[in-house]
Amino acid sequence: MKRTFLSHQRVLIRSSTRWRWGLLVLSCLVVGSVAFGRSSAPIYEDPFDVAGGGASLTRASQAGLLFSNPALIPYGTGIHRWIGNETSLIVGKDSVDFAKSLSSSSGQDTSASSGEFINTVLETPIHAGVLNCFSYINRFFGFGVFNRGEFDIAAKKYGDTGLPALKFRAESYQGLGVSVASLVFGKMLSAGITGKFIYAGEPDLTIELTDQEAIANLQSASGLKSLTAMNAGYGVDAGLVFFRQGSRADYRVAVKIDDFGGTKLSGTGDLKELKQMYHVGLGYTLHNSLDSLHLSADYRDVQSVSGDGLFKRVRMGAKLLLRQHLGVSAGYYDGWPSYGVELDAWLVRLTATYYTREMGSKPGLEPRSVYLAGFAMGF
Repeated sequence: MKRTFLSHQRVLIRSSTRWRWGLLVLSCLVVGSVAFGRSSAPIYEDPFDVAGGGASLTRASQAGLLFSNPALIPYGTGIHRWIGNETSLIVGKDSVDFAKSLSSSSGQDTSASSGEFINTVLETPIHAGVLNCFSYINRFFGFGVFNRGEFDIAAKKYGDTGLPALKFRAESYQGLGVSVASLVFGKMLSAGITGKFIYAGEPDLTIELTDQEAIANLQSASGLKSLTAMNAGYGVDAGLVFFRQGSRADYRVAVKIDDFGGTKLSGTGDLKELKQMYHVGLGYTLHNSLDSLHLSADYRDVQSVSGDGLFKRVRMGAKLLLRQHLGVSAGYYDGWPSYGVELDAWLVRLTATYYTREMGSKPGLEPRSVYLAGFAMGF
């Protein structure tokens, strides 16, 4: 078997330059237009909410209000909530190491450097993506135009046929969300609804590295078109928030339905439906006039229609806001700790988040350590 593996590796070395460029081109195309199976998480999450474990049903940040729970929109002071654009970059820790290896081997085409590149690919998963959302929110209404693309490339030493193989997984959600919300019975109850247009794709592909025909097909127009196929559809989310306010402490209970009745998608891609899901959340806030500490826990996808394990559907976190301009958050995300900071400097908002996304069915199976950096301009 070892001799067979080495002979296949020599084949790879002879075409490694073409494979490098094909891999990079494919990665750029995937992240620009394509998303890892429909999960129980919102289609768009604010970076600070991710740092807080993704427990955002009872408190969310900026555009996250529209997609985490529209019933949160009426809570706050004044009429205006937010208008602006936020862009976030997603980079896996392993991907940074991979980029360094590409840089060090640039301009070299020897068998040794090619073999080292191949070994790096086989041992290092690549995870990256981008989030962007332009949104406007007031006390009764809001809309957001969003784009979320994230891809993951990981290799296995031996595929189903005993040969080295690469697994491509990506996810993309693009579209528009429009929300309306209103208080009921004073501040005790809020109801909100979000109508959305979704343009989505979820390619999932495994390629043996010695399959030159498959690699060539991916680099062709028809192959790339099939990989980046997208489906479109209209859906509705709805939420409720039960709120009890005190002089120093507040209590919140949230209920939300994603994709009410199921969101049907049409097109040439494999993703045909976003299934209806139920979520519940609890929140407790200690506060004074300028500072607050919000503790929250979400139980997402109560009926487990997404197929996610319990460790992915239970989210917990804490968000500490100081003087309304500095925030620190930490939580439990996909069975791993998460944390981050944000600085709200009037027209500019900066967010830095570290979390782990679990690609496997159990914690520790296929973890991806991820850096998420957000930059927003607005007021």
